Amino acid sequence: MILKLKASVKKEFLLLIRDRAGLAMLFIMPIALVLIMTLLQDSSFRMLEEKKLPVVILNNDDDVFGENIVEGLSQSKFFEITVFDETNTQGLKEEVAAGNYLIGIVIKKGATTSIRKNLNKDIYHQFPEEITEAITLDTTGAGATVKVDVFFDPVLKNSFKHSILSALREFSSGVEAQIIYDTYASLFQELLGVEMKKPDKQHRLVEFNEQYASNLKQATVPNSVQHNVPAWTLFAMFFIVIPLAGNIISERTSGVSLRLKTMPGSVLPSLLGKVTVYFVIGILQAFLMLLIGVYLLPYLDLPRLDIGHQWLAILLLTMVVSAAASGYGILIGTLFSSQEQASIFGAISVVIMAAVGGIWVPTFMMTDLMQVISKISPLNWGLTGYYDILLRNAGIGDILPQLMLLFGFFTGNITLAYYYNRNKEG
Repeated sequence: MILKLKASVKKEFLLLIRDRAGLAMLFIMPIALVLIMTLLQDSSFRMLEEKKLPVVILNNDDDVFGENIVEGLSQSKFFEITVFDETNTQGLKEEVAAGNYLIGIVIKKGATTSIRKNLNKDIYHQFPEEITEAITLDTTGAGATVKVDVFFDPVLKNSFKHSILSALREFSSGVEAQIIYDTYASLFQELLGVEMKKPDKQHRLVEFNEQYASNLKQATVPNSVQHNVPAWTLFAMFFIVIPLAGNIISERTSGVSLRLKTMPGSVLPSLLGKVTVYFVIGILQAFLMLLIGVYLLPYLDLPRLDIGHQWLAILLLTMVVSAAASGYGILIGTLFSSQEQASIFGAISVVIMAAVGGIWVPTFMMTDLMQVISKISPLNWGLTGYYDILLRNAGIGDILPQLMLLFGFFTGNITLAYYYNRNKEG
């Protein structure tokens, strides 16, 4: 069996290198796909990256409340603040409606005064009557709710709306706390003659420690290079089904396959010989694409592919993907009787698996239903594994489910091809 396997590998290798044009296409096609698709989609992927939201503020308050909101939002890393230099609310609304800003905020005149009077009224009712007669708190006109107008561009996502509203509520609470402190300080001085010292610097009593669950400090959404390099490499590796299936059918129609069957032993070494040669081609394709992502794409003003340190995981995943693609080609070549049938079915099936599996459109952009359906595609298993390695610094243990699925796909294809051949002989 070993001698037959070696002979089969040698035969497939010689046949492959004689077809130089076909061999060149196996490497030129994925290079072209990676370059073209990455350049086309780069701007779209950049839009998914976290950017500051343009916000315009009309501050008619000119007091603690308005100043606190403007200062707080200006210091935030999520918003790009512009202070509106007019006093007309309609003008600000038109700026947002025209798309010049995504969010417009109008802080009305006397907002701080209204907040102070409302809080004075609440504090006033906390004291017994004998004390309220001795204190002076301005509650004139208290009870009216302070309203801040917030205008949104219709294209803004709900998550961003919640972000700005949460920030405004936070700054409002800070102002209210500061006013309450000042009010109680004045009452202490008025009633007890005690002057309270104001804290030098207000500090948060609760700090949120932001950390990445992964060792690699990257977002879970890939950039154009992190998606397109592995995606189109997978597509090219599975497209090997066409030459591989054609090779099998050509042997069958020329009579070579029949002569091989006259040799002692099973047909399995012949199948494995084909798998071995195209398995190596797939690995070479993949590592050529990785080198292009690391060294060539940055010269095209594209992000550099950061592979990380999980080389063994990348190698193992690439090997299993290449085996799965080769096994699929063996099955297609075994089942179909003509090159036209094999080429049409093989090409269309790979395109469908690529479309469903997130190669054309990333799965995180798909609907919930399509994200569920995508999990049946072998290309999605491979792409998910590459995502885990490139985005989350995943090791072999983390991508084990994808490795098992792809290896099972390879084993299933080879098993079906073997038994189909054997039953056909019988």
